[in-house]
This record gives sequence, structure tokens and C-alpha cells, in this order.
Amino acid sequence: MTLYVCGITPYDSGHMGHAFTFLMFDVLVRFLESEGTRVRYVQNITDVDDPLFERAKRDGDDWRDLADRETKAHLRDMTVLGWRPPDVMPRVSEEISRILAAATKLHRKGYAYRTDALYFDASRYRGFGRLSRLTRRSMLRKLRAEALLGAVGPDAKHDLLDFPLWRSSAPGEPAWPSKFGPGRPGWHIECSAMAMRYLGQQIDIHGGGRDLNFSHHESERAQSESLTGKRPFARAWVHTGMVRYEGRKMSKSLGNLVKVSQTLQRAPAAAVRLYLVSHRYGKDWDFNWAALLRAARLIERARAVLKKPGGHASPALMKEFNAALSDDLDTPRAVRALRAAIRQGDSAAVRLMLGILVGTASLT
Repeated sequence: MTLYVCGITPYDSGHMGHAFTFLMFDVLVRFLESEGTRVRYVQNITDVDDPLFERAKRDGDDWRDLADRETKAHLRDMTVLGWRPPDVMPRVSEEISRILAAATKLHRKGYAYRTDALYFDASRYRGFGRLSRLTRRSMLRKLRAEALLGAVGPDAKHDLLDFPLWRSSAPGEPAWPSKFGPGRPGWHIECSAMAMRYLGQQIDIHGGGRDLNFSHHESERAQSESLTGKRPFARAWVHTGMVRYEGRKMSKSLGNLVKVSQTLQRAPAAAVRLYLVSHRYGKDWDFNWAALLRAARLIERARAVLKKPGGHASPALMKEFNAALSDDLDTPRAVRALRAAIRQGDSAAVRLMLGILVGTASLT
């Protein structure tokens, strides 16, 4: 099975919204592999993107140094939280030639046009908007809210839904040579090129936060299927919900972040992870410190059970646990099965369940 998950843009330390997404996919991978399915897992690092360059400029930092520093912080957080690392973690900055080749092919096939940038012609792809189930008006509203709308004109886009495949770089930003002029890739084409390089022209599961459904994944789907002529590009699209804090979506722009490092000061890594996976992957939810401490108490109870001699895990308990994860990755139900195993003192079942739900995260 192949899995591609859109990774971080490394310009700030990871927060619980990031951790929720990546650890949910980690549970998925661990469960599939425990059932005998080999998963080839790719998660990218978007180190060529506007937010990174803006932060580097603001702080007087070199964008490469900033990206390296924050990528290392992300990997450190995820390692502490016990993930099974992706098989490949490509960086955009190291994939430019392949990204440019994909953009060039789209231009050659008539799916892109050049004005002030090289744009993908969304009108050439039938069904643009069906993945996100948005009307044209809703798509334009979201693009405007994210400052991605742009303008229409003879030296700009032909239509507001068109998006850049290759664009010029601003002063101080990195630029690479191309037949379309020196510049850098648009956001969406980056993931198409990397997914195809490492997983092939069609993949089984493509995932990320729900905020990527439009415009990122909608655009990625359109350009990928136009590029190869094969449908579907991804057989399943899986999106995680948004994590709120103090009533608002947790985001860097709002400044209402709860960072992974902050949670680890109050609870063991296994408890942080168990708290995250106690929520349904596709639902929005509110981070709560008291609930994190309750997860820590559950981990303490699990540790006590694990000190007992282990025999064979209860078939009934494991059947319920596996049924929960087989049912659209119902992790809250799986956590309830873990609670039952803890109550019954079944150390073998507790160990197996924790191996999937908390991975290698420390219990202490």
C-alpha cells in the first residue's frame, strides 16, 4: 500500500495540530503493518514556500538555515512521540528538476499557459471542485481568505481559479533557471511531482489536514491526472480535523499554539500521543490541559498492568480493538478497548494496543 502525507512548511516549531495529523497517520501505518500490509509511506518537507521566506526575511535569517532548524525540531518532536518514520521525506528544494519537468509537461500538453507566471488552466480539468465539494463561489471565497486569489488580466491569470505551476522569485528568495524564466515552483505542483517520483502515478491514500482539501489537494488532483491521463490520482483522500485552542483553530498566524514541547513538560510522551488519538481523525476538537492529564493517569494505570506477567492477549479484547481501527480508524473506540484491557489486567493486550496507539513513545 502507498501513502503520501503532506508534511510541514518548516518555519516554526511543531504544534499539536501538526502532531494530531502526523500521529493519526502513524496509527494507520502501524495498524496496517500489524495486519501484514506493507506500507510505503512518504511525507514531504515543503522548504520552498512563501511562509518560510517571509519568516526568514522578518527574522534576518537564511531560509535554508531556518528550514533545517525547524525540520530537525519537527523530527525530534515526532521521534519523542513515538512515530514510525516515513520511508522517504523528500524536500522540495532537492526535487526542483523533477517539479520543473512536471510543470513543463503540463505546458506542452496544453494544460498550462504562460503570462506573468506559468499557470494551470483549471477549466481544462473537468470536475475541478468535486474533491472538496465546493461551488465556484466557495472556492473563490476560500482563495481570497488565504490571500491566494490573485488577479485576472492580459499579464496575469485567465481565470481566478487558475494557479501557478512556476513563478518568478522575489528579491532575496531562491530562484532556479527554467525555460519560463528564473523562479521557483508553485505550491501544488511540488507534491504531485514528489508523490509520483516515490510512489508512482497512482497512489492508494493521500492525506493531510482538512485545510489542505482546497486549494492544495483539489489542485494537486487536477494537475496530476492531467499530467498522466490516469484516474484516480489517489484512490482515497484522508483529511484530519482541525485542533482548536481557546475557541479558535490552532494556527501560527493566530498565535494560539500549544507546542509539543509544552505538553511534554506536563505529561509523558505516551500520554500526549494517547490524548491526541482519543479523538476521531476527521473531527475538529478543542485542546484541553485537564484532558491531557487524564490521559497521563490512564498511561500510569497501563504501566502498572505492564508490570504483571504477560500471557496471551484476550481474543475478545483484541477483536474489539482491531474492529475499531478497521472501522474508518475509530481510535476513540480503540482507546476504550485499551481501557477495558487495563481494567481486566491483560498485560499482553495492553502491550499490543499501546504498540499501535502510542508507538514507541515513552510511558514515563
